[in-house]
Amino acid sequence: MRKEVIMILALALVVGLCWGAGAQIVPENHYLVYEIDNPYTVAIYVRLMDQFDFWFGDFSTNNLIMEKFANPVEKNNEPYFDPMIHQTWWWIDDPQETKEVGFLNQFGHQTWDVGNGRYLVLPALKDVPGDIPIWNHYKCYEAEGPTMDIPVLLHDQWGGFTSVAVEPVLFCNPCIKELDNGERFEIVTPEAHLAVYQLQPTLMTDVPGTAYDQFGTWQFVAMEAIWLVVPTEKLTVVENETRTWGGVKSLYR
Repeated sequence: MRKEVIMILALALVVGLCWGAGAQIVPENHYLVYEIDNPYTVAIYVRLMDQFDFWFGDFSTNNLIMEKFANPVEKNNEPYFDPMIHQTWWWIDDPQETKEVGFLNQFGHQTWDVGNGRYLVLPALKDVPGDIPIWNHYKCYEAEGPTMDIPVLLHDQWGGFTSVAVEPVLFCNPCIKELDNGERFEIVTPEAHLAVYQLQPTLMTDVPGTAYDQFGTWQFVAMEAIWLVVPTEKLTVVENETRTWGGVKSLYR
């Protein structure tokens, strides 16, 4: 246990030293999440599998609602990881017990209480059709934790603004997605997780766009920029049942 604590503190120190240089914790974009004017509902069966299934088993649904869209975003003048990768955010309903998740990102080492599954996030293109990026799908869970109050300068393909990352909203695991025809989308980068923070103030936009993902083509108007998504490395998970983090990680080997 002492060895693990020392390792976490050492990682946090490295992040603190590199933060000003824009060091990435994992290879992934930051994203700016927008509310959209016209949610879409689809009846597409999906089965999702991520590291939390070690406790709760796989999740499947055929009730998906596209509520949000995300652009890659430059945070504090850091470059994009890949400016082509966008995201569509599909609401799901997966009640779960609370887990304590420890993780590391550019905001430091944090511990959040992570609960119900709420979104399936798909890689997407914006405005120009083409081959959908082969990239992680994510399953995102409701999260609670300490208020952060971190000022950020954000600039995406629609413009820029300053805001403050104030509190946790969601924690996202990379996940496997299977369709009812057997088509399976694997995890591309298993170390990449996402921490999602509420922005204050939000930004009212009213910008039209078209999203292309593996479910179809979706026209929308981006109404308000509300969340900042930060690439994150997950370190620990503690749940009511006695499980080892090594056992959870072995699911991806």
